[in-house]
Amino acid sequence: MASTPRSTGSAARAAKSSKQRSAASKPKRSAALAGKPDIRIFMSYSHQDAAAQAKLNTHLAPWRRNGVTVWYDENIEPGAGLSTEIARELRHAHIFVALFSPAYLDSHYCWDIEYKRAMARRARKLMRIVAVVVKPCDWKQTRAAGFKLMPKDGIPPEGWSSSDAAYVNAAQGIGEVIKAVRRELTAKPAAPVRAASKLSPQPKPRSAPPKAMTAGPGKTTVGSSTTPGKLRPRSCKAPIKR
Repeated sequence: MASTPRSTGSAARAAKSSKQRSAASKPKRSAALAGKPDIRIFMSYSHQDAAAQAKLNTHLAPWRRNGVTVWYDENIEPGAGLSTEIARELRHAHIFVALFSPAYLDSHYCWDIEYKRAMARRARKLMRIVAVVVKPCDWKQTRAAGFKLMPKDGIPPEGWSSSDAAYVNAAQGIGEVIKAVRRELTAKPAAPVRAASKLSPQPKPRSAPPKAMTAGPGKTTVGSSTTPGKLRPRSCKAPIKR
């Protein structure tokens, strides 16, 4: 995403966003009925690459009909806080898809904020990251050089026989990650629920200290010991204050 603010005054764009949100929400319910975990994808891109973002999202349509929600900043409602919504979606996303281009690598918000946050979540095993090269750029000089990029070998669409072939390859790679995340979510055991005990254990009664008993004139019995003849004198020492 570029640092340039998005225009929210276009009614056509708002209608398009609303249509995309409704299209993404319908398949989620059918996937839930089929027992498949819902998957959320956060798509990070520069606004200069909006056409590439739209094309990749089109090629992800089969997955969007299969319980996968693709979120990007066009889905932010007018009047909502941009940074707040983006931070919330980053926390909820399972997969982070970054569209690499010269504009993306040059964008402070895309590279230094969104991508950096996603990498931090990846380090904590909370998120998967997929980088898709949509335009030629020197990504090999970045921290992404050690990762597998899409399309195959990080070759941008213009280096393919057709751009659609490149986007199909990228969508298939993202699909493999979706399958892996679903397997992890399905295999994750549910937290055990402890049954409450019907009878709570009763506390043991404290043993009472032995009481002094008078055995007769001139005798004092304390427990089982007796002192014949005379009583013990009282101690004159003052009690210790704690």
